[in-house]
Amino acid sequence: MLQSLLSLAVTIFVFGLLIFIHEFGHYIVARAFGVGVIEFAIGMGPKIKTWKGKYNDFTIRAIPVGGFVNMVGEYDEEIPEEHQYKIPLNERAVWKRILIVIAGPFMNLLLAFAVMVALVASGNAVGTSIVAKFDENSISSEYGLQVNDEIIRVNGKKIHCHSDLSYKIMSDGIEPIDIVVIRDGKEITIENVRFGTMNDEGILFAAMDFYVYGEEKTVGNVLKDAFWQSVSTMYITFDSLVDTFTGRYGIDAVGGPVAVGGEIDQTIKNSDGIGEAVRSISTLVVMISVSLGIFNLLPIPVLDGGRLLFYIIEAIRRKPMNPKYEQAVSAVFTVLLLGLMAFVMLKDIAGLF
Repeated sequence: MLQSLLSLAVTIFVFGLLIFIHEFGHYIVARAFGVGVIEFAIGMGPKIKTWKGKYNDFTIRAIPVGGFVNMVGEYDEEIPEEHQYKIPLNERAVWKRILIVIAGPFMNLLLAFAVMVALVASGNAVGTSIVAKFDENSISSEYGLQVNDEIIRVNGKKIHCHSDLSYKIMSDGIEPIDIVVIRDGKEITIENVRFGTMNDEGILFAAMDFYVYGEEKTVGNVLKDAFWQSVSTMYITFDSLVDTFTGRYGIDAVGGPVAVGGEIDQTIKNSDGIGEAVRSISTLVVMISVSLGIFNLLPIPVLDGGRLLFYIIEAIRRKPMNPKYEQAVSAVFTVLLLGLMAFVMLKDIAGLF
């Protein structure tokens, strides 16, 4: 019981942090541009706690998933009397509204980078892409890869950090791949390198069968590695999203808050001490934060990316979209998104039993 309560508390904290950071991005930029704010909410559904701020209300709502910043003139044409003196969102220049929209996803990506800096800085060394040694049953060494090879490209993808290397081999290595290395100061292309494969719940992956050297940490290489690890996480997230839509992973690979809660629970159970659990959960926070940032930028109405698309169209046309059309499209996609969320949640709950 104590384990379950701890996992629940950590899950709520993680989602609360991610939601707060996202909405704070919208909020702080809106305030900077003088846009009136009615409410800053964490959670959805009925209010369970409200604080009256100097400029707006701060609320905690019953369902700990999602949140919003209700800006004057954003949702309702009729502005409440107590907020009539505030500047509506739609009266600000379109470029300012664009910055307000993208500020939420940007803050999620910024959080991911900050956590990644902490993860890299707390590690024993900074990983490289230089082959140190092979596993006992290595296959790739039989196809031309050698110790001290510095891998700079895998299947055309430039390698900036260790996660680039491991992901590209895991993803593409189920088939023969081309690897470009620096060997004895020369650039060499090794064609048709093969790796062993493994099957994880019906999905085929390649197994990276070698280890790489680490280098001593400095402020410079920690920041550099954290940056490229964050960029790599964005690439992995986008690539995985494409693979899901194209059918490689299927609907079983799609998870929501319940699945994340289950992952956190397993992480806490399987970790050898608090330090390992914190590192594992922090890594999960990076992945979720990047996923949240990228997902919200998809050009789908009701998401930040949908609003961004409307603003870009407005900037090109030099006049706003018809509000009735925008509201109708948003309403349809709201229903579809809520349906998808309900389906994913039911699937995740069923997977617990």
